[in-house]
Amino acid sequence: MSQSYINVIGAGLAGSEAAYQIAKRGIPVKLYEMRGVKSTPQHKTADFAELVCSNSLRGDALTNAVGLLKEEMRRL
Repeated sequence: MSQSYINVIGAGLAGSEAAYQIAKRGIPVKLYEMRGVKSTPQHKTADFAELVCSNSLRGDALTNAVGLLKEEMRRL
């Protein structure tokens, strides 16, 4: 019998989190991402979950929630 798995398309913030949560529960998952094969002008790297233009992630100051979240993500 072949093994079943869940496909997650897109390794942005949501796709990466979905794949992580699925795998954490012991379910086989395949994460697909176009970058590495194809790039866009907005992306600077081929990394998963790269922060690109998003109005919800606008600030960098550690005194606000947005800036603090971004700094925590950089440290990961």
